[in-house]
Amino acid sequence: MNVLAVGLDLVEIDRFRLLYGEFDPDVLGRCFTAREQEMAGADPDRLARLAGRFAAKEAVLKTIGGLQDGIALTDVEIVSDGVSPPRVEMTGGALVAAAERGITSWQVSLTHGVQSAAAVALAFGTGAAKL
Repeated sequence: MNVLAVGLDLVEIDRFRLLYGEFDPDVLGRCFTAREQEMAGADPDRLARLAGRFAAKEAVLKTIGGLQDGIALTDVEIVSDGVSPPRVEMTGGALVAAAERGITSWQVSLTHGVQSAAAVALAFGTGAAKL
């Protein structure tokens, strides 16, 4: 397996709150799967966890050429059991775009503080690197 691409994203939490809110089901439903929203919980760190997942989605999308026609944010799902490292699950147009680039798996790392959340994604596959 080769590293084919890397993506990085930073989200300012105050801006994220203004644009996406914390509990608006319509807005959140366009950005996050039901499972991601459930994993974010309902405690005071919910917004930071959502912002971290959003940053991870953006980082992953950067490895496949960005958000484009036929790809939805919900095509990229960031899943975590709270113990293991987060993992990426792809569906729809994002899965097609990844396959076209020879990407078969990702490793992601997320972090967040009071003011920002960030994520990096490494895309792996058998093709030639496109770093």
